[in-house]
Amino acid sequence: MVEKVISECSEGDILAADVFNINGVTLVAKGTVINEYIKERLIDLGIESIRICNTSVAFENSSTPYDKFKKNYKGAILNTKNMLHDLTSGKPLDYQKVSLITSQIYKNINENDSIIRFMSEIRSSDEYTYTHCVNTAFYSMLIANWLKLSDHEINKVIQSGLLHDIGKSKIPSQILCKGGILTKEEFEVIKMHTILGYEIVETIDDIDRDVKNAILLHHERIDGSGYPLKASSDCINLYTRIVAVADVFDAMTSDRVYKKRVTPFEVFEMFQTVGIGMFDIKVLRVFLNNLAAHLVGAKVILSNGEIGEIVYIPLQNLTCPIVKVAFGYVDLSQEKSILILSMI
Repeated sequence: MVEKVISECSEGDILAADVFNINGVTLVAKGTVINEYIKERLIDLGIESIRICNTSVAFENSSTPYDKFKKNYKGAILNTKNMLHDLTSGKPLDYQKVSLITSQIYKNINENDSIIRFMSEIRSSDEYTYTHCVNTAFYSMLIANWLKLSDHEINKVIQSGLLHDIGKSKIPSQILCKGGILTKEEFEVIKMHTILGYEIVETIDDIDRDVKNAILLHHERIDGSGYPLKASSDCINLYTRIVAVADVFDAMTSDRVYKKRVTPFEVFEMFQTVGIGMFDIKVLRVFLNNLAAHLVGAKVILSNGEIGEIVYIPLQNLTCPIVKVAFGYVDLSQEKSILILSMI
């Protein structure tokens, strides 16, 4: 980490610490990739220098860390597919496979940008069952790391995310893969995946009790509105709270057989409105603030037809980023009629 005068910062430099104004309000979050808009904004606000990581982001598509992550990700998907196929065919859960996939995911713990960039690109519904398990494990790992949990706990959180939907291997495929809206009776069958998943892992001594509880309770909510037990908040452990957020974020930003994906900013709005009483506030805050920092630089399509690049996301208004377009900037907090239609 080095201290740099802002005028000497380069595009691609990564913030090593949050930047605050004189009132202690966070202006730009740690992990944000510096661009010209952010440099100009900080200079205008009287910020003279910032702390920068010793490494920077390479913007070429062929960046080595990104390619390495893609290879690791595809390996994790393949192993997850094999693991779930075994369960579907009646075989018991192979903990060695669980441990292998967990290690494949954990080795990417310092590749935040590659993780977020790649997972926002692979949103096909074709293999959603497998990608959702792996994506939820990755997002859960990011949250656990941002919460500064120990390496041992992070690995257990990864397992919680990876196995959270394992009970769906016991749900009839005609219900699980139904292309339309589920009937009330079908939804009740789907909800059984929490209990079925718990039953799969219940007698496996190598799997931690908190991981087993996360599998059972990941659809429980802090306000008691979840399932299968309508558990109160004091019954919901940290791993479960982490997986609940990761699960919903990945589901909503993925194409599913019955529903198209939405943008991360629509999910941010859901979390900050109807979700505020349903999810753990600390987990939400850490996830949203850190994830937003890694969306700077993303390409988007706006509802007015323009293609732009996100150059700044105010932490006080995460749903309204600043977007650079062909002839200037669009501030979505001011241009209420313009929306982000999709990420590119």
